[in-house]
Amino acid sequence: MDGKTILSVDDLVIKFRLRGRILTAIRGASLEFYEGESLAIVGESGSGKTVLTKSFMGLLDKNGWVDSGQIIYKGKNIAGYKSEKEWLTIRGKEIAMVFQEPMTSLNPLKSIG
Repeated sequence: MDGKTILSVDDLVIKFRLRGRILTAIRGASLEFYEGESLAIVGESGSGKTVLTKSFMGLLDKNGWVDSGQIIYKGKNIAGYKSEKEWLTIRGKEIAMVFQEPMTSLNPLKSIG
């Protein structure tokens, strides 16, 4: 691709601890986001779309973690971020997400800018 890579995900594995068991939610996901590109992530309900994108912002539920792989943003592996302080350096300022229900995520009286 000719454009600049904005975010790169390489062989990402995300797991959750649930009822004493460890479940793999994302297994070996890899993708790249390029400047000026639109990317759609589609799949059935429960296929891991939200889990994948939440991992880009450190918003996994407390029982979830990035087990292996990388999320490279501005040359840093943000998958290794552990503290809320680290995540707050990018969350909402540089990386954000509009969740599926637009009426609860967006104010219809304000423009997106």
